[in-house]
Amino acid sequence: MQLDVKTDEAIVDLAADILTRRYGGEQALFDIERLNGSGPSSVLRARVRPNPFFQHRSVVIKQAPRTGFALDDAAFLREVVAYQFATSLSEKHRPGPSLLGYDTQERIIIMTDSGDGETLAEALEAADADEHVALLRALGTALGRMHAGTADEEDAYNVLLHRMTRSRDNAAPLQRLRDRLLAHRIRVGLRIMRDAGIEVPGEVTLTAGNIERRLLRGGMRAFTPFDLAPDNVIRSGNTFHFLDYESAGFRDVSFDVAYVVARFPVFLAAQSFNEEATKAFIDSWRAQVRNLWPAVDNTDTLQARITSALVGWAMSSVAMLEPKPLHAMLADDPALAEEFAAAGLSIEDVRDTEPQEYAFYTAGEAVEGNAGAVLRPRTEGPFTDDEQLVRRDLRETFESLAAFSDSGADPAYRVVSQFATDVAQRLR
Repeated sequence: MQLDVKTDEAIVDLAADILTRRYGGEQALFDIERLNGSGPSSVLRARVRPNPFFQHRSVVIKQAPRTGFALDDAAFLREVVAYQFATSLSEKHRPGPSLLGYDTQERIIIMTDSGDGETLAEALEAADADEHVALLRALGTALGRMHAGTADEEDAYNVLLHRMTRSRDNAAPLQRLRDRLLAHRIRVGLRIMRDAGIEVPGEVTLTAGNIERRLLRGGMRAFTPFDLAPDNVIRSGNTFHFLDYESAGFRDVSFDVAYVVARFPVFLAAQSFNEEATKAFIDSWRAQVRNLWPAVDNTDTLQARITSALVGWAMSSVAMLEPKPLHAMLADDPALAEEFAAAGLSIEDVRDTEPQEYAFYTAGEAVEGNAGAVLRPRTEGPFTDDEQLVRRDLRETFESLAAFSDSGADPAYRVVSQFATDVAQRLR
């Protein structure tokens, strides 16, 4: 599919015009620097020519090219709403940059500049054991502060989302679909594992079903970018700024905690599972949210919530890393196809507009008829380089699930831990 890609100069000119219309004067941007972006988006930093109407010295501009795929349009609108919401928060609870301007037609978002701080990925890569603990402790504080500061603001977020979608055809159903996809991935991942010949214990199946329902309706709900990959987290002094809000929303915060405990699923970890660092992270997060959710001070309750969310991430990762086009997934899964139909998208619509990277996620080139291929036993190699990377990523997630669940007191945790250990061993 041909993307509608704009040049950096064209993007900056459009951004300057957006700022001029919003703030007045005649805004001029110069000294363009290209930053790392997500997917096909262009992310640029530009300096602002000094003027009395706009006090920022530099801005960050994100432009998402049109792909023709409906879920990409939904992702862009979601990101605008999330930045609107985050900007409305007090500085203490604001999770990342502030929104300065946007244009939904040109698909441009202009944000404050978080500066040249290192990413969490870079910090973890360079960290020794003590620094690893300190980094995760600080991350837990930042994450907990965001959760505690936004838990009571869901109505405000929903108002912004409604305003953004009400005048756009089919926009609200597409937003619901994006939310529901997160839960479907857990169920689909479970099916892929079984199709690959992996025996899934009843304890794991029950836990996966429970967490699938809790993801969108759980009691511990707050705002989350949801994509907490370390390259989307900027270290700024003693805290962190969270970037990339394409999947942001209000969800059960257990998933955010479990994402870090699992060593960042669908992102190759720089560090192995570290019990001390994990405990430091959980304790610092808990210190921020215990007044809001006293149940987190109950060790058994917290163990159950995090372990359940870890199972959810493990199954979701299997689905996201399955090397199969989304339209082929829909053809094999009536429940998933029904969700797309409710949002006005048929299997044919998806097949005709789906970018290649939308193989429910991608494990290299998307091909049909190979369900569970990356999960095949190591004796059934050889594996391509892409498959090796995917298997390593999945192995890290299952290893983390095995280690954390093994610390629980209930005998059911032993079953979950042994299952995860067996899967990790299969992926070696």
